[in-house]
Amino acid sequence: MSGNVQSRFYIDGQWLQPGSNASVSLVAPSTGQVFASVPLADEGDVDKAVNAARRAFDTGPWPRMSGAERAACLRRMSAALASRMTLLSRIWTAEVGAPIWFADMFVPTATAMLDYYAELASTFAFEETRPTRNGEARIIRQPVGVSALIAPWNAQLPILSYKLGAALAAGCTVVVKAPPETPFDALVVAECAHEAGLPPGVLNVITADADGGAYLVARREVDKVSFTGSTAIGKVIAKACADRLARVTLELGGKSAAIVLDDAELKPTLAALAPFTMPFSGQICFAQTRILVPRTREREFIEAYSAVISGLKVGDPWDMTTQIGPLASQRQLDRVIGYVEAGRNEGAQITTGGRRNPQHDAGFFVEPTVFAGVTPDMTIAREEIFGPVVSIMAYDDIDQALALANDTDFGLSGTVFTSDAERGYAVARGIRTGNVSVNGLEMAPNVPFGGFKQSGIGREGGPEGLHAFLEDQAIYLPAGLSSDRQE
Repeated sequence: MSGNVQSRFYIDGQWLQPGSNASVSLVAPSTGQVFASVPLADEGDVDKAVNAARRAFDTGPWPRMSGAERAACLRRMSAALASRMTLLSRIWTAEVGAPIWFADMFVPTATAMLDYYAELASTFAFEETRPTRNGEARIIRQPVGVSALIAPWNAQLPILSYKLGAALAAGCTVVVKAPPETPFDALVVAECAHEAGLPPGVLNVITADADGGAYLVARREVDKVSFTGSTAIGKVIAKACADRLARVTLELGGKSAAIVLDDAELKPTLAALAPFTMPFSGQICFAQTRILVPRTREREFIEAYSAVISGLKVGDPWDMTTQIGPLASQRQLDRVIGYVEAGRNEGAQITTGGRRNPQHDAGFFVEPTVFAGVTPDMTIAREEIFGPVVSIMAYDDIDQALALANDTDFGLSGTVFTSDAERGYAVARGIRTGNVSVNGLEMAPNVPFGGFKQSGIGREGGPEGLHAFLEDQAIYLPAGLSSDRQE
């Protein structure tokens, strides 16, 4: 990494020294040892970033460019990112312990998102004409304005790319608040934007803690907030935006259910399901952490699934053969162990795991854990654990399966496993959640992602993600004048 990425903020097209000496230490999850120290923004740094974005939106060229012109810049950014894939994978593993194969697999989603929104920007109808009784109306889809983009520590680069691709394609200027746990990803993106010739002030990147984030969200010059993170923080941000009616998109927590139907073949179901029940040690919002199985097949499934999970290789995230790495921090470790104890105390049965991993004294490792005999009222069935802990629940018929799947405050993701895809589709329609996959789990740049209920407000990805950064303006013109318009 460059010295700029390690020690500065990117504001108004320049690499600036932080305004204070505040800093945070980064701890390697696999060893528990400090490996870097990075600066934190103070209110003055936030002000500089917001003011730069405001100037760039109010007087700069970016919002006034055509979609095709913005698309060309996005493609150059994507190419610059593509040249840094190895670095970005290593950053993800170093910062939060994502197994290196997992990082290698998902880092390219960043370029895929930028490429998708570049293509969409070049073809999207930012203006259309509709006839009216007295003439016509031109519908102008204007960029919403200065946007604060806040992505979480667990998957900073992929999630940021959803927000940034759409915001830039729309013509917004942005302030990215990188989390103190994972500061480097967004700053590498800033290098790529600079290399691609993004005008000054269009992208500004700072690293800030919760106080800095709250100060950013409250700034009246910020027209839109796009946040991904916990439901608790999402509610705080929603209230802050409501005070001044700022636009807001929230992608929040999940407690997603995988429904295994009675006709699902066991072996292919396990092969498709297991990787998505605790990917990245379960620290992903779309993890399928509740598995619903027919009561007639409950014992068969519990034994087979538990055998798969107990056989996962836990260890060094830099080892390409490691399947489960460490949790991201001591705080995460304590949180997960607390939920495991709650499951025990409330009567669920552990079929595998359930302890801090005894083979890895250093670092934040916990054994992949499976609970059986889980009921809907248990804490482990209701709250997002964000760790490698899965609950298996039995149902008697499809109506009960859907009732169990929907008996949650969340509604982000879900899966259905069956030998009949159309039957799976019919069941999926009954799940109150934003995304459902049949016989696997997939996410695509051109498909909206987001949640029902307390899993969020709005959508990211697809044309819907672009619309989230646009305002519709209608301009009425009388008959006779509009025909003289010069194209």
